[in-house]
Amino acid sequence: MPFKVLHIDSESTWRGGENQIRLLLQSVQNETWQWHLAAPPGSEAIARLSHLAQTLAVPMRGARILTAAFAVARYVRQHGIQLIDCQSGRAHNLGLFVKKLCPDVKLVVHRRVDYPPAPGSWHRRKYLHPSIDRYICISSAIQRILAEFGVPGTRLALVRSAVDAGPFQGIDRREARRFLAAEWQIPPEKTIIGNLAYITEQKDHATLIRALAVVRDRGLPFFAYIAGDGALRSAAEALALELGLGQDRLRFLGVRQDVAQLLAATDIFALSSQDEGLGTSLLDAVHSGCTLVATAVGGIPEIILHNQTGLLAPAKDFQKFADNLERLLRDPPLLETLRQGATAHVAREFSLQSMVQGNLRVYQELLSGPSFPHK
Repeated sequence: MPFKVLHIDSESTWRGGENQIRLLLQSVQNETWQWHLAAPPGSEAIARLSHLAQTLAVPMRGARILTAAFAVARYVRQHGIQLIDCQSGRAHNLGLFVKKLCPDVKLVVHRRVDYPPAPGSWHRRKYLHPSIDRYICISSAIQRILAEFGVPGTRLALVRSAVDAGPFQGIDRREARRFLAAEWQIPPEKTIIGNLAYITEQKDHATLIRALAVVRDRGLPFFAYIAGDGALRSAAEALALELGLGQDRLRFLGVRQDVAQLLAATDIFALSSQDEGLGTSLLDAVHSGCTLVATAVGGIPEIILHNQTGLLAPAKDFQKFADNLERLLRDPPLLETLRQGATAHVAREFSLQSMVQGNLRVYQELLSGPSFPHK
């Protein structure tokens, strides 16, 4: 009989958490594991994962959570679900209700954000609830935060997120650079600094834009782009205009479908987030051959070991961020040394196989004890 696992994902859009579900399900399609997914009607997860898992479309927002709990509980009983993995905060809430209705099911909560749970008795009950059999933390930083909040160490498991390196490998970097240099009308030899992220408060593009202006004022040649969209895009474009960063220096590309080609053409990947559970876009960049500059927040220092696999600056410190960009622009050998260091480190510590086996090991330990015979 297969192990039957239900993933609950409360998001309608497609971001890092949904991609991690995809990678797990896609990597494990065998008779040992049977996958199920509950997500909102019309969600990206339902649309993209229905060929990998049996799906249940159920509204989960607001007062509908109780109705959703009864619907999911019925599904659990009908399909013999043995374990639920909650992939978001709202899914965490829903999972607790379902566990009340189905007390024999094992309950796992994935924690992907690097800030402490909010204060108050409700959140203490939610995060310390004895019904939660295990938290899966995607970085050591998150694991420490939950431990400091009071979650027992026996209920915390570290399974770092990963990415599929396949789409980023085998691309001719020189050809990608020539193609995009022609599109942007820049010399192909110019150093390219790139950022791919939702333009939101969390990602703090303002720090990156201010750092680029500082580097420009120091007389260093470069071209930069920001790919992605978001609520703060207009504000970010206005700041760039205010600082005199025209299209010869910085372009906002919006949502692009050629991410692998963009990264292949990029020398320095720059991420100025003010909080980050792990930062899987950094892993994409490493697989593409980029050198990393980022902020020392959340799980990022687990990917970027300062002066070994990239350069780190404090959050919101655009001067230090600019200093790190300047170091790489002035020292091409350092850029290459850090790139090679990151490639080796990510291959060793953030492989897709490790992520998949880590999740399965947690499930297996809860369902049938510590042995792990299946691959």
